[in-house]
Amino acid sequence: MAVVNGYCTVPDLRAHLQDSGSRLDTDLLERAITAASRAVDAHCGRRFWQDTVPVTKSYVAPYPDVAWVDDISETSALIVEVGGPGSWSALTLDSDFVLWPDIPDAAHAWWRIEMINGEIPRPVGRARNLRVTAKFGWSDVPDAVRTATILKAASLFQRKDAVFGVAGFGEFGPVRITRKDPDVYDLLHDYVRGWA
Repeated sequence: MAVVNGYCTVPDLRAHLQDSGSRLDTDLLERAITAASRAVDAHCGRRFWQDTVPVTKSYVAPYPDVAWVDDISETSALIVEVGGPGSWSALTLDSDFVLWPDIPDAAHAWWRIEMINGEIPRPVGRARNLRVTAKFGWSDVPDAVRTATILKAASLFQRKDAVFGVAGFGEFGPVRITRKDPDVYDLLHDYVRGWA
């Protein structure tokens, strides 16, 4: 099983588990990385892998001057349109709208469209009034997300040896694997998606 859209690599996980001789089962490591990466997606409410081709998504934007969208990873193929079914008008970046945050991180995405010229028409009923074509996701995996994924994947991998959550015994009694790793939560805290 190959890792698909993983946020760390098998060598990253091997290094963390101190497996310099590649003794650990590669298939189990790949499963742990994939599961940990999808757990990060679910926890953060976003994904950190980038579409390979532009994708079109439609939104209901309830405000005339701002809209929250899925993470946009680059602007080279970006098309933003307002209107409704059958009648869409294209907007121009930096003339009609800007993307926020205005100074993205090195590993970045934009997730808000702010109008500077004109308005997003009011939605009629449940009709979508904003259409965005872009490569969605993040341009690169942030270091904190990569580290959190390694920690989570290591925990998932080691669960196979933890009968009833006990990973072994130390000088103070049983060593337990906990359900929620505070380090993983701390690393991901700033990446949890918060909609308006």
